[in-house]
Amino acid sequence: MPDIDMDALLAQREEATGSADTFGFTFAGQRWTAKDPVMADDDWKNELAELSSDVEVAVHYLGEDQYEQFVAAGGRNGVVLLAVREYTKQLQAEDSQGRPTPRSVSSAKRRKR
Repeated sequence: MPDIDMDALLAQREEATGSADTFGFTFAGQRWTAKDPVMADDDWKNELAELSSDVEVAVHYLGEDQYEQFVAAGGRNGVVLLAVREYTKQLQAEDSQGRPTPRSVSSAKRRKR
């Protein structure tokens, strides 16, 4: 099994996105930056786990200043949570595309059973 060069992978990700631990999304014609829940540091993840409301979670992802600007632009916490969900879905889709698909069982093998 080949060795995975995480340094190269993280550098490539940072070059492509501009950050190693955030992702961007567009809302109300503006670009917003949220914390990547996969690459965030452990303290950030621990703080996230302790939050009890959707508003707190959205503020945690965007930061207080940016969240205030986001709300002023017509945003709400549900949009941030949806952006995070869509981002993680995209990551999962990219991950699954890189994996080989299981072989299908041929009809000849099924007939032998």
